[in-house]
Amino acid sequence: MKNILFIIPKLDSGGAERVLLNIMNYLDREIFNLSLLIFQDGGSLMDNLKEDIKVYNLNSKSTLQGIPLLLKKIYILKPDIIFSGIGNLNLYLSIFIPIIKLFLPKTIFIARQASILTLNNSQEKSPLLYKWLYKRVYKNYNRVICQSLYMQRDLIDNFTFPKEKSVVINNPIDIEGLKRLSAEQIEYPFNNSIRLIHIGQLRYEKRQDLLLRAFSKLDSRYSLTIIGDGVKRDELESLAHQLNIYDRVAFLGYQKNPYSYLREADILLLTSEYEGFPNVLLEANLFGLPVISFNSIGGVNEIIEDKKNGIIVPHGDIEAFATAIENIDIKNFNREKIMEDTEEKYSIDLIIEKYQKVFIKGFPNIIKDKL
Repeated sequence: MKNILFIIPKLDSGGAERVLLNIMNYLDREIFNLSLLIFQDGGSLMDNLKEDIKVYNLNSKSTLQGIPLLLKKIYILKPDIIFSGIGNLNLYLSIFIPIIKLFLPKTIFIARQASILTLNNSQEKSPLLYKWLYKRVYKNYNRVICQSLYMQRDLIDNFTFPKEKSVVINNPIDIEGLKRLSAEQIEYPFNNSIRLIHIGQLRYEKRQDLLLRAFSKLDSRYSLTIIGDGVKRDELESLAHQLNIYDRVAFLGYQKNPYSYLREADILLLTSEYEGFPNVLLEANLFGLPVISFNSIGGVNEIIEDKKNGIIVPHGDIEAFATAIENIDIKNFNREKIMEDTEEKYSIDLIIEKYQKVFIKGFPNIIKDKL
């Protein structure tokens, strides 16, 4: 049995955190012993973590300040595999991998790339420094797992990352778990309307402002439910008032269980500037919902097959977006087929098997007949 130490700043409600949670909960306990190291207390997903996973808390104010404590803990625990799951933490850890390997030469280092690196890097205070660092030290990882082909190409082409050290594994969905959650009874905000839904944090790159402007072009047959919270909420609510659509838009804020709302909706809408590999598209398709999305940078095109499980329109074209909503005939989408295809491509069992193969690559003797 091999010991895996998962590392993440906080097990909160973001997409990267949910993926990490699924990986930890479903890995084969006959092969792996799991522990989790976090930098801060709390996190809305901690209650969903299986009880057999030991949690270590560094109680650090920030990820960067906690790095010395992290290095000390790694030396004490001496894990066989270290899995870093998000953002700048991956970069900070990669700088110290050669030093750690002096003391733990057999430890395998794996990172999951949670965002499109070029876009993420452009938002840093010192993008040129970060790009130089990524080119120099990111290759210290034994393997980097990318969510999408787009993300992998960006890593290889723009940061000179060795192709042989990268692998694409799409995000998993916990099919049985989501179906069970979707059975929870709710009071949907709108009745007797075509129910449009959007789920996502209310921040700039999600471009809910464009969503509202497109929705304002639709007549009273349509309603819009927005699930999520964030810094843009007040601004977006004000915009809904300005566009005279506030009575047809429900801002529900963060919902721990949004899946009953997905079950009751008709169409999922996505207007992001960019997306790595959006879980919400997979989840909507799991419940048979077709998706209308902008042609966002990233993995959207790798999920949506035009006219099969959704429709893609040119990014930022709110007229085309509104027209797509008006023209879509939900009856022409085979909801059962959408559900079946989603389960076939993204089931937790399938994706976890791929992760396990990556984890055991440095330890082929532990596989035996398990994989």
